[in-house]
Amino acid sequence: MDAPVGLLPLPRPLMTAEVLDAAFRLFRAGILRCLPYSGLAVLVLELPKLYSTFVAPMRGAGLFIPNFTLISYGLVFVLSVPLLGVMTLRLNALAQGLRPRVRTELATALMGWPMGLFATAFAFGYPLLLLWLQPALSNSLPTTALIFAAVPVLWPVGLFVIALPAFWCDRLSPASALAQSLRLSMRRSWRMFGAILATVCMVAVFLVLAIVIVWVILPLFGGADLFLIATVQSMLYLVVGAFGVPFLLAVLIVAYQDLKLREQDRRGEQA
Repeated sequence: MDAPVGLLPLPRPLMTAEVLDAAFRLFRAGILRCLPYSGLAVLVLELPKLYSTFVAPMRGAGLFIPNFTLISYGLVFVLSVPLLGVMTLRLNALAQGLRPRVRTELATALMGWPMGLFATAFAFGYPLLLLWLQPALSNSLPTTALIFAAVPVLWPVGLFVIALPAFWCDRLSPASALAQSLRLSMRRSWRMFGAILATVCMVAVFLVLAIVIVWVILPLFGGADLFLIATVQSMLYLVVGAFGVPFLLAVLIVAYQDLKLREQDRRGEQA
């Protein structure tokens, strides 16, 4: 599939809707090239859940399971980093109208793997922490309070998340990528948060539609047991995630370039 000619560098700062439109064009140009990596990344993310659903009941409950869960999520994070790096590098190359080079992308992702752990932790550590705390918060706070608290609590996501494209696309160190993310997003964090929120909502719509379709189809299998439901659910997350992850990365790449352009314009006006 052809690369989007002229997408990067951006001709001018973009509105939020234009960022999403440019990201969708980048996603459409790169989805087939990224699908093997995104499918593998989502499969890696699903491994702990698949183990607890299908393997753990056969082995029996015990202290081994929670200990394995902690270790497995750490391994999932470590294995996900180079996959996210390859997809980010590939989408960034397509955005610049370049032909993706598999060997170059894999070599860059593998060489940047150790430092990529820190950059990815900077970019996604805060939302992952909130996701980990969500069960405790939902038990202590009513649903209405959680809904009203969601926006201010999730606002800092916009400050850190573009550290990922800053690290992979501009080859910055993890500390420099974090500093770049904070510097560019500090004055425009709500713009970043709005773009991320819109992206999550778009992916969630497809997820909800897929869930509805699954629940309509399940009666055709007769008395569906928990094993079948878990299997269908895992396949559903795999399919939606395989498409959702490249789209999220495309949004981050375009948003990052937009923020850099805005910062350059601001400095030009001050000069």
